[in-house]
Amino acid sequence: MRVRWTTYILAMLFGSFTLAYSMELKDKTFNTEKAGKVVFSHSSHLKKKNARTANVGCKSCHNSNLKENVRYTMADMDKGKSCGMCHNGAKAFALSGCTSCHKVRQITYNVKETGPTTFSHSAHLKTMQCSSCHNTIFKPGPNKRVNMAEMEKGKSCGACHDGKKSFALSKCTRCHPVKDRSYKIAGAGNVEFSHAFHLEAYGCKDCHAHLYSHRGHKKAVTMAEMEKGKSCGACHDSKTAFTVKENCDRCHKV
Repeated sequence: MRVRWTTYILAMLFGSFTLAYSMELKDKTFNTEKAGKVVFSHSSHLKKKNARTANVGCKSCHNSNLKENVRYTMADMDKGKSCGMCHNGAKAFALSGCTSCHKVRQITYNVKETGPTTFSHSAHLKTMQCSSCHNTIFKPGPNKRVNMAEMEKGKSCGACHDGKKSFALSKCTRCHPVKDRSYKIAGAGNVEFSHAFHLEAYGCKDCHAHLYSHRGHKKAVTMAEMEKGKSCGACHDSKTAFTVKENCDRCHKV
């Protein structure tokens, strides 16, 4: 009878332990205000040894530095609270390794004049840290739109893209996609304008926006107007480049 009773108690204790353990192993998702969702995995933390210390147990986290239903800021963590107890660069990777917990993605900006421009977090994080931009240049989450004139004064991307820290803003095609343009000319064959070819010798500002809007000409320009310096004729004047009055087959395929 005593043996059966002991077995019953052990079974109950084991069952309670198993239930508690299974509850502890559930992942916990934190919805941060401006830095997306952060998923904490109990199983990955309890499964293996800390990279530089002994095994991680429940009491490693559940102590006076981590309380249930209390939200901890990054400033709190920097002081050793919550995740900062271990993620200090000594016991485990430092809090500055933001993308180990906070997932980042590409951001696409729909620029009216030049089409979509994509910002890649992963490409930038190969040479810099999150703190290089956040929170000094950008706040996490949506930011106020900044135009090129403001960037040229050091705002937004212009804080680094100044030709010294990184490539200059004048290297427009590094961010803004360009493509060749095709013009259908009745009776004179199609004319292909190659951005890539022209950008080998000129910059975007040589044409945009005093000759063309960023979206190109909507109104067709005649050869007579070009001979007076309009459109292509601003450069193709026999001085800067071959003249529009001659060598027609350089543009018109005949």
